[in-house]
Amino acid sequence: MNRSFYGWLAGATLSSFGDTTLFFALGWAASALGPHVAGLVLTGFTLPRAVLLLAGGVLGDRWGPRRVLLTCYFLLAFLTLLLALAFKLTGTTATLLLLTAGVIGTVDAFALPAAGAFPRLFADDATLPKAMALRTSTQQVVTLAAGPLGGLLVATAGLVGALLIDGMTFGVAFACLLAIRPPLSTDAAPGKSVVKEALDGIRLAWSEPVLRALLLTVGLTAAFVLPVTSLCVPLLARSQGWPASQAGLIVGATVVGSLLVTLVVARGGGFAVPGAAAAFGCLVAAGGITGLGLSSVGYAAVLSAFVQGVGVGLFTSHLAPLFVASTPRSHLTRLQSLLSLAQTLPLVVSMNLLGGVASTGAQVAVLTCAAGTALAGATLLSSRSVRTAVVGVP
Repeated sequence: MNRSFYGWLAGATLSSFGDTTLFFALGWAASALGPHVAGLVLTGFTLPRAVLLLAGGVLGDRWGPRRVLLTCYFLLAFLTLLLALAFKLTGTTATLLLLTAGVIGTVDAFALPAAGAFPRLFADDATLPKAMALRTSTQQVVTLAAGPLGGLLVATAGLVGALLIDGMTFGVAFACLLAIRPPLSTDAAPGKSVVKEALDGIRLAWSEPVLRALLLTVGLTAAFVLPVTSLCVPLLARSQGWPASQAGLIVGATVVGSLLVTLVVARGGGFAVPGAAAAFGCLVAAGGITGLGLSSVGYAAVLSAFVQGVGVGLFTSHLAPLFVASTPRSHLTRLQSLLSLAQTLPLVVSMNLLGGVASTGAQVAVLTCAAGTALAGATLLSSRSVRTAVVGVP
């Protein structure tokens, strides 16, 4: 692996930690003003990101991922420090919270596709699975650590402190990226309008069997796997009479299972047929989610959550490099924006649907998620192009 990749990864991981703790701080501050404010703030973060992701992908292919990330890192460093000053002077208001969420969500729409494509600028086909798995594993470590550390930061320094920390982490990420130059480049080809270039990315994704199947599967897994920890586990814990600490242990077991798999892939590489391995991961995750839904004992639920995490780790660590390797260099960030969109839009719908299903029982909602995850695995297996695809071989 090119040494400069680790420099970028260190800065990107640090900025992700700052962003995750800030997101926790925003939710905590908004919840003090009422549930309706908390809902508006979360919407203010998600909506601009969903609307602008395709434009972010087009800009990344025009400018190149490095220039887009440098711009986004600089803007986030400057704007978060400016917002910290605003909160210090005016106090915490709903308007300022909504503005903060909207600003971060807007810049994220341009940063996410570029960051998703960036490992491709350091890795050839042989090392791409390790590079993607290493980035995924660092993100999972951030997710595991940011919750308790974010709570400690908010308790000691408040929202202003979280904004200051976030601004400094993006400053470090900017400096790291400024000091390095990726050995590979994209095939940037500016020219057409933003709308035409975005539609061109959608056309490519639809016309390529591997990309089409992977995006459909990502949409299904986003709709049925992501709500398990954020929605179903708290509801299941309450229905079973488990304490909040037990629910936290279940969520942590999922992250640990996924992290272990991605670390193994980062060190030794993935399976030779990544599409089949990703499909198998979906089926393993579906089994874990089923066990979680049928668990009446807390520790059985923890074990089931660990199995779910192993399946999710298999899925993500094999799907991500296959998706990037199957994408032409001229469309890297546009396809990454579609990948992010495939994870965002289905989740908005499924959260509301599963909330209604959960009114009949938390276990029903969990088992519905298991069925949807199994369907995602079956979708991958039904595509011969995905089953037989090998990274580096057309």
